[in-house]
Amino acid sequence: MAVGVGVGVGAEVGVGVGGGSGAGVGVAGGSELGVDAGAASASAGRFLDALADRLALGVASVVALLDPGCVVLGGEVGQAGGDELAVRVAERVTRMSPLPAEVRPSVLGGAAVLRGALLTAQDGAQGELFG
Repeated sequence: MAVGVGVGVGAEVGVGVGGGSGAGVGVAGGSELGVDAGAASASAGRFLDALADRLALGVASVVALLDPGCVVLGGEVGQAGGDELAVRVAERVTRMSPLPAEVRPSVLGGAAVLRGALLTAQDGAQGELFG
């Protein structure tokens, strides 16, 4: 399942969850839809809090085992949640783990793993061909 959150300037809020049937909610300029922008913002905040709670459990486990110092929220979730999600996850990890870890959002998007795999394959092929 893929989850994406986007909170724009003003009253723009977008929340999407993709999976079997897919579902999505979008609110842009609450007055056009008869939705209070404050309520939409509060709803997006609650969604980010719930997502941060779940991500923090996994991040705290990784921090406890590997002590990485920095954790990057990768892929579409990290990019869509941005700094707002990273701050919320970092606050929760600080409460859960005695080890310090910085939490940052990804800037590479969903293709980061593919890019890394391609670069690794390219390096391996160059090593084989040119020694």
